[in-house]
Amino acid sequence: MALEMLTNVSIAFVYREASFKSETVTQTYLAETLEVLEEQGEWVRVRLEDGYEGWVARFYLVQKPDDWDKNDFYSGRDQIAWIYQSPDNRSTTMRDMTLLSKLPLLEKREGWVQVKLPDGRAGWVEYNPRHLVEDVDMEALIETAFTFLGIQYFWGGKSPKGFDCSGFVQTSYFLQGFQLPRDAYQQAEIGRAVSDDFNQWQVGDLIYFTERNESITHVAISLGNGDFIHASGYVKLNSLNPDHTDLYIEKYAKIYTKTMRII
Repeated sequence: MALEMLTNVSIAFVYREASFKSETVTQTYLAETLEVLEEQGEWVRVRLEDGYEGWVARFYLVQKPDDWDKNDFYSGRDQIAWIYQSPDNRSTTMRDMTLLSKLPLLEKREGWVQVKLPDGRAGWVEYNPRHLVEDVDMEALIETAFTFLGIQYFWGGKSPKGFDCSGFVQTSYFLQGFQLPRDAYQQAEIGRAVSDDFNQWQVGDLIYFTERNESITHVAISLGNGDFIHASGYVKLNSLNPDHTDLYIEKYAKIYTKTMRII
């Protein structure tokens, strides 16, 4: 059985090479299970839960306990929540967690839950659970995507601390129980193609764009009638419908490539 590790910080960057000078390619979140593929000094090459591979600095990680998956888990609804030493938001903070994480649940107390961190320490977080889902509800997916409006763009980001375009799409779907590949060009191979007529697009379809005669370089989530939500500078709304003058940007009409229906 392959060695597995857990991310021991809220968000850790994953790099293309074993160096902080290398390009960041994605992020791993607190308590995500990472399969170890290779070790090189203070760096570990890992496979993330979404299948993506890259290098993470060893000090962000701890070895996964054998009994970790046997726990009952808590997932929070807050985009970012603090974990405290005691059930009091005036006590010392231990870590913060994003809504991507799930942590072993140790105890419930009025308004609080005690959770176990990957390094074995216990802390308290204010109780605001996120209920895990298995079937994608497009209305709920769009509601989730809208909660990220205004969050800044960050290359390699896939969390409320910063998104790139495909990270935003992947996370929005992930929180609705559907695991997409990490990068836009990979996501573009999933589902079935639909008409290029935006009047035929459904809410939740994925809209793809290509710049500089390269492969797919950008992705957005359809809101219907040509409108879409995406991460570009920050998470925002735009449109391919020229009648929607407050949202329309001609650039996107010029680089539009195709639309795919995932569900």
